[in-house]
Amino acid sequence: MSKAPVWVVTVAFISIFSTQISYAAITPGTKCSKAGSTAISAGKKYTCIKSGKKLVWNKGVVIAKPTPTPTPIPTPTPTPTPTSAPLVEGGECEKMGLQGKDSTGLLECRKIIGNKLVYTRITNNFSPVVNPSSPDPLKTCQLPDMRANKLWQAPGIAYPPTPIGDFKPAGTFKIVVVGFDFPDAPGEVPPSTYWKDDLTTISEWMKWYSNDKVKYTYVTLDKWLRAPRLATAYDNENEATKSAGGNTLSAGGVTDDQKTSELLKLVENEVDISNTSAIFFYHPPSVVGKLTGQWASRSANYQSPKYGKVNSAIFAIGGDTWASMRTRWGFQIHEMLHSHGVFGHSPKIPWRIGILSTGDSWSSALLSWDSLAQGWTDPEDIYCVEKSKVTSVDLKLVPLEREQKGNRVAMVKLNDRQLLMIESHRKDKWSQGLAPGFTGIMVTLVDTTKNTTWDNPEGFANPSSVGVALKIPGVNHGTYQSIGTAIPNATNIYQGIGIVDGIGIAGDKEGWDLNYFMYAGESITYEGIKITLVKGGDNDTVRIEKVS
Repeated sequence: MSKAPVWVVTVAFISIFSTQISYAAITPGTKCSKAGSTAISAGKKYTCIKSGKKLVWNKGVVIAKPTPTPTPIPTPTPTPTPTSAPLVEGGECEKMGLQGKDSTGLLECRKIIGNKLVYTRITNNFSPVVNPSSPDPLKTCQLPDMRANKLWQAPGIAYPPTPIGDFKPAGTFKIVVVGFDFPDAPGEVPPSTYWKDDLTTISEWMKWYSNDKVKYTYVTLDKWLRAPRLATAYDNENEATKSAGGNTLSAGGVTDDQKTSELLKLVENEVDISNTSAIFFYHPPSVVGKLTGQWASRSANYQSPKYGKVNSAIFAIGGDTWASMRTRWGFQIHEMLHSHGVFGHSPKIPWRIGILSTGDSWSSALLSWDSLAQGWTDPEDIYCVEKSKVTSVDLKLVPLEREQKGNRVAMVKLNDRQLLMIESHRKDKWSQGLAPGFTGIMVTLVDTTKNTTWDNPEGFANPSSVGVALKIPGVNHGTYQSIGTAIPNATNIYQGIGIVDGIGIAGDKEGWDLNYFMYAGESITYEGIKITLVKGGDNDTVRIEKVS
């Protein structure tokens, strides 16, 4: 509670009574009216005296100026130095993420077994991690698709990847980037204002997570193209249920084909759209409340008078992207990954883990199974071992959200269709929405006989996924505590989003279950394979051993 301000008012009192009266100039010898009276003039004190029969002012005496008493200068009270418990590695601390130094170096407050907060040694030295050699080659853990009934042919859930349309899992791809505004939602600044940093981030992300197997070349048009209809006419309500054979949008009454044809006619007059893999549409923030949802089309299916058949994918941001302050690049990477052949959307619980969950969550990492299924994993990224060969080994893992060389994942192949996937998570470059000090190991059972459902009403009604995260037994970690603020002026927009460092993070306010994350000292056993988080620090050290 703030204190009410205290106003200090200084009041000067002027005395209206005085035995000494100040006059204008007085001349000695001039007449005065009352004997004994005094007057002050020009620094002298004059007295009325009798001279003969007259009363006159005398010669006066100089008034001595008083020496002013110095105003004492208060001596400031020294501010006491706060005292606290000494920083000791392994010692208790109060707030996760709090850092401090001892004589050896840096410590950070983190959670360990028993939900305790203790100081953990870190150095922030992210040199390449060296581990024992993988007993088995990468392909041993690259389980094939074993589904008896495939809900979807593409994208796929296992290796080899199955891209959509003309996309490929690797190579160099041309992307056209244009801005569309509307009569009722004009653009006020050049569209490149919005996409300049996005395109750089997309390329950086793809370089790291594809191991430089995917490259994008961008063709941009830095001026707004004016759509022929109002923004409200194109509103698609976030790809809500469509009617008329799946082609008529539920709001606005404009079909997919009409929208594509109207907009691409304008684009091809300005830009060469031949041999284009994808087209990104940017809309200005003024579309908020008029064109709500994002739009994704896997194939434009457009017959261009100038360039012939155009099958580019089209991805457009919407008003909710602006209103919720989510990243635009996250949505675009998410949709591009589907086109490249990555299904994602697994595991279902905890939700919003990795960029292929919702594209705007607390972690923007590519999960290891998706990388392996796509053929992007390099041999040095993985420790792969058949269950029969497991003895006991300690491994340091690179957090998925960090750009560091070394094993990003350990996998134990259980049989021809199942494996255990062991991954480390941290707040780092690709997890800007995660709480400081958060660390944990996640163990996922991958089963390639399972279908993964989409995160839509049908999928939520009967969820299924190729990966199922395993809950750590005997722990009570509670739920994730939000670190974000509310969306400004929001009422019911994308609940669960918190604003962290100016970015909308999906899931920040959903209180997801932390019992799926292993803290230092904890372990889990599945089918005779025990996995223990031995030690935290710059990297998590896990022990994999056979217990039966």
